[in-house]
Amino acid sequence: MLEVVVIGGGQAGLAAGACLAQMKIEHLVVEKGEIGESWRRYRWDNFCLVTPNWTINLPGYQYDGTEPNGFLTRDEFVQILEKYAEEKNVCVRTGLHIFRAIRSPNGWQLETSNGEIKCRALIIATSNYQKPNIPELENSLDPEIYSLSSAEYKSSHKLPAGGVLVVGSAQSGCQIAEDLLIDGRDVTLSVSRAGRLPRRYRGRDAIDWQNRMGFLDKKVEDLENIRMKFGGEPHMTGRNGGYTISLQGLEVKGVRLVGRLNNIQGSTCYFDNDLNKNVCSADNYSKMFCDSVDKFIKLAGNDVDPDNFLNDTIKVGHRLSDGEELSSVNLKKNGITTVIWATGFTFDFSWILEDVLDSDGYPITNRGISKVPGLYFLGLNYLYSRKSGIIFGIEDDAIHITQHVENYLK
Repeated sequence: MLEVVVIGGGQAGLAAGACLAQMKIEHLVVEKGEIGESWRRYRWDNFCLVTPNWTINLPGYQYDGTEPNGFLTRDEFVQILEKYAEEKNVCVRTGLHIFRAIRSPNGWQLETSNGEIKCRALIIATSNYQKPNIPELENSLDPEIYSLSSAEYKSSHKLPAGGVLVVGSAQSGCQIAEDLLIDGRDVTLSVSRAGRLPRRYRGRDAIDWQNRMGFLDKKVEDLENIRMKFGGEPHMTGRNGGYTISLQGLEVKGVRLVGRLNNIQGSTCYFDNDLNKNVCSADNYSKMFCDSVDKFIKLAGNDVDPDNFLNDTIKVGHRLSDGEELSSVNLKKNGITTVIWATGFTFDFSWILEDVLDSDGYPITNRGISKVPGLYFLGLNYLYSRKSGIIFGIEDDAIHITQHVENYLK
């Protein structure tokens, strides 16, 4: 019987493994694919992190490269994870799928794709983003239209020739729409209700301001609605050093904006009359952020270069078009051959055969420590704070949980 099994070979699972290795606790990090599998599998070829390099903070590792304010590519970050696992002596087994976790008298029994594994303590570090959440509307789409999720999208060169409809305008949707546009594709973007952030404002990156203002330390109980922890991320990009991405900016470059998709009949898609409202909502999100920075600076008495005051100059709700909203688009008649669903991800923890999930199927924990002895979670949105679900917050949570594991095993 192993002392500890960690499920998930991304930054959270490897961070836990590194802490356990330092404590000289026998452990095994199990990953169904390769190290950093979700980064390899669910990101497109030109993907860049949206959080600056200085936020790459793991137990025993802090980014020390020459571009702390830059943004790593997908492949660069995967290389960091691989090197981190090797240097921290993390014991990793790849290509092993866990089907079921069952509580046993002495710990846990795991049913895997290669037999049974037993352990005393179990850390689940599989994140929220486990499976693309594609709406049932896809079933009504003409089968001659190529359909794929944002997780399956790699580049425009691997799609059929023709235009592309991207459904969903949160972080991935806007970035993919731009990626397609740069490659010369005709792009239609179905706009959902998502915010946006200026890449930089008053001389600092938006993530830097969020950190300084305590936004990244916000707890789930601070949210207006607890379900906001599952919401889409605001428009941002780290491409080419990072810059502000907006619906208006995409429209100026040639993306056709339509409202939220509400129905499909074969090759015809129908949209809500909410495009302008959703554009305003994204702009207001940015305005509220900028206002909060202004207030923070004023209260703190910080001296900021006035030339850097207004980096976000987009007027709320301002579009180049006359405001007309299309109610429907016939994909075939408009030369659209592909639909990409950037409609978020879902999670599934039902394979854990213990009563540890809430009505949404989300783990119930106290900073990753469940009520079931020997069962822990790591890397989830708002596990402890806003930054628990991003790279920047993994170190503190991993140390906290593995210290509890150490005491539990005594």
